[in-house]
Amino acid sequence: MNSNLGRREFLFNSTLAVGALAVGGPAKRLKVGVAGLKHVHVNQVLKFAKSDPRVTLVALAEDDPQNREQIEKTHGLPVRHRNHRELLAAEDLDAVIVCEDYGHRGQAVIAALRAGKHVFCDKPLCTRLDELATITALAAEKHLEVHVDLSLRHYWARAAEMLRQGEIGEIVSCTYAGPHGLHYQQRPRWYFEPERHGGIINDLMGHGVDFVHWITRRPYTEVIAATRASIGLPQHPAFETVGEASYRLEGGATAFGHVDYLVPVSHSSPWKFVITGTTGDAVLGERDGLVLRPSGGAERRLATKDMRAKSPHPFTDFVALLTEGTAPLRTTAESLHCARATLVAQQAAETEKTHLRI
Repeated sequence: MNSNLGRREFLFNSTLAVGALAVGGPAKRLKVGVAGLKHVHVNQVLKFAKSDPRVTLVALAEDDPQNREQIEKTHGLPVRHRNHRELLAAEDLDAVIVCEDYGHRGQAVIAALRAGKHVFCDKPLCTRLDELATITALAAEKHLEVHVDLSLRHYWARAAEMLRQGEIGEIVSCTYAGPHGLHYQQRPRWYFEPERHGGIINDLMGHGVDFVHWITRRPYTEVIAATRASIGLPQHPAFETVGEASYRLEGGATAFGHVDYLVPVSHSSPWKFVITGTTGDAVLGERDGLVLRPSGGAERRLATKDMRAKSPHPFTDFVALLTEGTAPLRTTAESLHCARATLVAQQAAETEKTHLRI
């Protein structure tokens, strides 16, 4: 980290690569490889990569025959390599998309960075704090971008702009919930192996952690407390179905998040945030949009359809930064900071320790 940059300025304003210079100029297409096809999220990223004229999809790697067959059938892309090691050894790449199972993502990201490649990774980035420390050091040392597929900034960009304009004063507290359906039959079997999954807080809470970080413009300083529960899935008694974490941010603001895998079958329960400021409050959600209530002023509403960013997806931001030098909605420093915040909360839940520094 540049010692002349304050912590907050580094998080929000720094990009590690030099835009288009990182891949040889704006006329050059970004040569991208894919390491792992383990999660359904890879399908959306592949659609963006295939349709982007700035991207050349060079090669894919996956060790599961069923996953290989499905991707080849769905996207018409041959899967020539079995793992990230083969991919990196055989191909000339500028960047790597990582979508391994959670427990093996850190290894793939570290290998790509050591090989001098930028990384776009499905969330979560990794499952261990020592892996994250290595990733952070390599990104800084080699001036490489590491972006994580967290989408709420893109879905709720205009709502964030309104919240950051100060209409409800300084944000002092955020409470949010992200219930999920388990969709047990559709989940890959690795998902229910604890060492490959890594815990529900690290799996799901990153979306909320990142969005609060964005609207407050403040880094996290500690996990006050966190908890987890493994209930409701007797066939996998160790699988965590509930996770909660309480955070403190720089300046004293607090955030509390709840995530679970207990939404009833055939129903949905979208993300929802309650945000308290010094001169007003707001409720924000995927279903009802933004309701902003400034003290002494009229209630303001913004429909869900009107909240999206111009950039459709974090991968589009990643490509635009590396090919055109366009600033992304989320910097590498922010991606790494939020990964640390979720990993420390997961650690707090597992150890039952409180007041862990981030």
